[in-house]
Amino acid sequence: MVIIETKSPVPLSETSPWVTRISAYDLEERQIDNLADALHSVPGMAVFRSGQAGSQTSLFSRGANSDHTTFLYEGRKLNGGFSGTYNLGQIPLTGASSLEVLRGFSSVQYGAEGIGGAIMLRNEPLKKKVSWKMEVGSNHSVNGGIDYGFSESGWKGRIGTAIKTTENEQPYSQFDSQSASFTFSKKLSDNLEIDLVGTGFKSEVNYPGNTKSTSYPNKDQYLEVQDILVSPGIKLKLGEWKLSGFYSYSDDELVNKNSSLDDTYHAYTNQFELLINGEIYEGITLTAGGSYEEDNFFKKSNATHLTEVDVNPDTQSVFALTSISLGENTSISLGGRADKFSAYGSESTFSTSFDHRIIDGVTFLARFATSFSPPQANDLYGNWGEPSLNPEKAESWETGLNLQPNEWLNLRITYFETDFEDLIDWDNTAFSMSNIDSASSKGFESSIEAEMRNFTSNLSFTYLDAQDSVSFERLVRRPRFFGNLILEHSSQSNSLGAGLTWSNDVIDVDGGNFSNIKGDDYLVLRLFGKHQINDGINVFGRIENLLDKEYEEVDGYPALGRGFYAGLKFSF
Repeated sequence: MVIIETKSPVPLSETSPWVTRISAYDLEERQIDNLADALHSVPGMAVFRSGQAGSQTSLFSRGANSDHTTFLYEGRKLNGGFSGTYNLGQIPLTGASSLEVLRGFSSVQYGAEGIGGAIMLRNEPLKKKVSWKMEVGSNHSVNGGIDYGFSESGWKGRIGTAIKTTENEQPYSQFDSQSASFTFSKKLSDNLEIDLVGTGFKSEVNYPGNTKSTSYPNKDQYLEVQDILVSPGIKLKLGEWKLSGFYSYSDDELVNKNSSLDDTYHAYTNQFELLINGEIYEGITLTAGGSYEEDNFFKKSNATHLTEVDVNPDTQSVFALTSISLGENTSISLGGRADKFSAYGSESTFSTSFDHRIIDGVTFLARFATSFSPPQANDLYGNWGEPSLNPEKAESWETGLNLQPNEWLNLRITYFETDFEDLIDWDNTAFSMSNIDSASSKGFESSIEAEMRNFTSNLSFTYLDAQDSVSFERLVRRPRFFGNLILEHSSQSNSLGAGLTWSNDVIDVDGGNFSNIKGDDYLVLRLFGKHQINDGINVFGRIENLLDKEYEEVDGYPALGRGFYAGLKFSF
């Protein structure tokens, strides 16, 4: 069951082709421990890491900007910090039970950052179980964690902790991270349940800078990040209707020290949300709610101790989603949202979708949606910000097919088009952020999952054409072709798999003079395997970048070469 598309539980088989779920089993078998690596297998998601482990990693979903995707933890919005872009290379998957991805517009469900989609980390409670994992590998890497689940006396919960450290390959590029997450819930009666969820991490990464810089390698540059979220919630059942609500506090603090800057960026958010869902009439369901979000952004110079930015915008929102059944094989959905932004006034967005089961195993779907996104604090007040920026707007439509002709094959295909107005991007001439009058993004994405006997395979492929609609220049870091292939074989005590990631035909920014250039094409192969010694102990290992491919996802920041990793896991 996934909740990301409708904010209420829906079987994965009934979701749109632009929804992907990655299970905890998949993450463990493939030995994936961070969000950026997990998203490589999702069509439409272009991931760019500025260097090696722990470095800034950005996501461009379907050609949208890197701050156009909402990240959630059990339905609560994570803090994107001063820039709103999140650092995917540092967001751990500690204790994650699954990962749900909605590509394309999610503004009606989740608000202003939903042009590119939404990604939710699930951390559902486990039965009583303790597991401990420790891994070592290339570049003096150590990665370990403990996961504990319990269920007794009406309480259910899960607690996870993890550490990661590596020296990376570049000089002065040490990365250290500690993270933790928890979920507690208590059923007070048949109709009432309370919960408390939280997650957070603390990391430090040294970065030597761009290899094209005259100061490379710089040993005095570093980032320190602290990020937390704590949220109590309540669920109440009123007959056939379900009412839920939560309060969420999230905090992100980043210290950035380099040759020219020494600043602290602080962003914290208070959010309240109420949600109700149920059946209005036979065949007509409704999910509706409201939220209030107060954001606080600070920027301080550590050299002068002067506060350079201190703003606190807020947003008030109401939204509704309804699904109407038009017979056994057809349904339509309508959604609307009204937001009142303290800095930009009131705006409305809406969505409509249609799905029809043509024959058993073949479903056609279509969707149209609009979106509105105010500039992030970094766009307005950062070192290269522009306070006069306009909000971004977009319209999108998409069509797709879900094909499941038998039990072992699942094919999802989507064609999409998006038109952006006032898209915010880097301006090489003004040397600051600027609005692009209009831009467009269109493409085709597909995924094939097959499972037969002891073999499983997962193939994703995306074609993307994203460009400035006036100059017809392509938008940077949106590859024209990219994809991922995973092949696995498993038996009762062993598993072996291979993963292939590729990217082709991308425009990048020159790390030396900031002009647009052709980026690297690459194809990277990894191997992974596991042996189950007994019910409670297994050994595992993997080889990253097996062919030792030299490439840069971002110009001037070399990716890691071949790496070897091995570890043990105990469960009881």
